Amino acid sequence: MDACPHPRATARLLFPARDYVSGDAFEVCACAACGLAVTLPQPAPPEMGRYYPPAYYGSAGARRFPGPVEWLQRRLYGSRARAVEALAGGRPGRVLDVGCGPGWLLDAFRRRGWEPVGTELSEASAARARALGLPVHVGPLESWPWPEGHFDAVTLWHVLEHWPDPRLPIERLARLLRPGGVLLVGVPDFGSPEARLARAGWFHLDVPRHLVHLTPASLGQLLSREGLAVRRTSTFAPEYDAFSLLQSALNRLGLRHNLLYDLLRGRGAKLGAGAAGSAGAALTLLLAIPLAALAVPLSLAISLGGRGSSLSLYATREAPGAGGGA
Repeated sequence: MDACPHPRATARLLFPARDYVSGDAFEVCACAACGLAVTLPQPAPPEMGRYYPPAYYGSAGARRFPGPVEWLQRRLYGSRARAVEALAGGRPGRVLDVGCGPGWLLDAFRRRGWEPVGTELSEASAARARALGLPVHVGPLESWPWPEGHFDAVTLWHVLEHWPDPRLPIERLARLLRPGGVLLVGVPDFGSPEARLARAGWFHLDVPRHLVHLTPASLGQLLSREGLAVRRTSTFAPEYDAFSLLQSALNRLGLRHNLLYDLLRGRGAKLGAGAAGSAGAALTLLLAIPLAALAVPLSLAISLGGRGSSLSLYATREAPGAGGGA
């Protein structure tokens, strides 16, 4: 695999952006070496911790988001587990969820009879899934203990964009899948109309936590080069779609970046964007009401038209000799 990640000297600036948590400045650039849209500079791993304050994960047993949102997320994870199972042959097997977070997607698989395991990078981020009784391996990709062909399914649900070089996990995960195994990848769609219009105000941009910004074409190429054939594409993610459009619109209006998002997070999950004062919070909530009435039907129409702000690809690993690089 040729070298990257992303030399700044040859990268082309797309637009400047700022982290709404720390206030630090970054740039979104097109990398001349690998062709991906990336965040620069990319903080080194020891520095990245400051961009993930303890409240980012929320505490085990506590809500990060309002109850109806978390209820919807759980139901949608169940439908995604069913879709993966159908592509994997219609029966349970072993599933790996990379960056499993609170463990809800893994739990949906477990309820269907699958043997689940997740990964996280720290004990703090693994705590919520472990509170559900799910096994979680803590450590980077290099520490993963599983042999090639071990899993029937692997999921990366809004995780790949956090990787400095997304080619590395895709290459490894393709090898961990058995022939015919299924990979589900969900990412924000940097090629969506919402992303193109909102630019630095796009809710899903989230620099510097999101280090790469993928489109259907760039993600499809990453999968294809490792022998993963896309079987199903979706741009419908209702737990994100309407709110993303609403928050992106508020950001573009000049209100404090992601203020509504922070106001809606649970008591122990505030990220600091809400420090705009009562007047800023009141104005945000006042504008959110009519904008939400527009965002719900508009985001539904956009998503069902194949141009939503979240992209999900379901791919299968081709058998040896069937093409690809896995």
